Amino acid sequence: MKIDLDSRVVRSPEPISAETGGGVVMLSIETGKYFGLNQTAMAIWGRMETPITIADLCQAVQDEFDVTPEQAQKSVLAFVSQLVEEKIASLQA
Repeated sequence: MKIDLDSRVVRSPEPISAETGGGVVMLSIETGKYFGLNQTAMAIWGRMETPITIADLCQAVQDEFDVTPEQAQKSVLAFVSQLVEEKIASLQA
């Protein structure tokens, strides 16, 4: 399934996470992989607790971090794509 601005995404409850001095570290029990989240990734991850569109995530990143729409879209799509690929998030129809 291709990810675009209309895609709805939600995070998996599975990863274990812990705050560190500069962000959050997550461990996927399923894959055994660790992931470090910076401030932008933490903001995206937090909003994915309930299903949300990519467009809404982009707008939130744009508002919170004062970046251009293009920068927000690039960051959100890259991060969400990685989460879906690693099965830490899923797309909803």
